[in-house]
Amino acid sequence: MTDLPAAPGGQSPGVAGLVLVVVLVIGVFAGRSKRRFTLLLVGLLVTLGIGVAVTVLAAAPGAVADRAAELTGFYAVAVPLTVAYAAGWLCGRGNLLWRLVVLGVAVLVLAVFPYTDAGRVTADTVLGAPAPGPRDGGALR
Repeated sequence: MTDLPAAPGGQSPGVAGLVLVVVLVIGVFAGRSKRRFTLLLVGLLVTLGIGVAVTVLAAAPGAVADRAAELTGFYAVAVPLTVAYAAGWLCGRGNLLWRLVVLGVAVLVLAVFPYTDAGRVTADTVLGAPAPGPRDGGALR
């Protein structure tokens, strides 16, 4: 398995939290601007691009690629950034109760998202590994 970042800030939870707060604030500013829908689309594309860039840079050169581990690393970076940006964008408009609900749902999504399972399933189904079926008893690996 390769050393992939466990969070947007690497291995430090403090740095990861700071990065997520900065992305959340950027999302709030984007949600309050006049071109908010354009900035939503651009922001989501940028967060996905950052996830791809960090995953590519974290991969060891010349090593045999473990696609499930790479996708898990991608999800560990891209999902928190994307959720933080979208939550900030949604918090840009609305009252205090709406903002608290949005932030609560965002924290819940980040806490329960199955990063490892999502990486494994994506690698198995999208990247060509055989999906469970009648030939192997239909059991998940």
